[in-house]
Amino acid sequence: MEANKRANAHATDATNASRTMLFNIHSQKWDEELLVRFGIPMSVLPTVQDTSTEFGHTDPSLFGTKIPITAMVGDQQGALVGQACFTPGMAKATFGTGAFVLLNTGADARASENNLLTTVGYRLGR
Repeated sequence: MEANKRANAHATDATNASRTMLFNIHSQKWDEELLVRFGIPMSVLPTVQDTSTEFGHTDPSLFGTKIPITAMVGDQQGALVGQACFTPGMAKATFGTGAFVLLNTGADARASENNLLTTVGYRLGR
């Protein structure tokens, strides 16, 4: 049975995977070279899925019925989506326990020329 059809699926989305620094944001896959270098077996890592997809469902014993889990998004990336920054060039700033600015660069990850971090904002339809 597919991982995303089970209550106990071991899955994450591309935004969370990208924050591990073990996920190649260009190929959208776990980086085999880094996994070998750090001695991390691929088998312990979750399946990486789109931000909005079927991840599974809750155990029916928790709420009396299965509740589908159909989205997952990292913290700051969730703010990017929540503030509707879907067009390249749109940005959001969040101030709380930290200060974060995320800029939508479009479908292609662009490396910063100023030592800033490039990450996955959301992934749909892959």
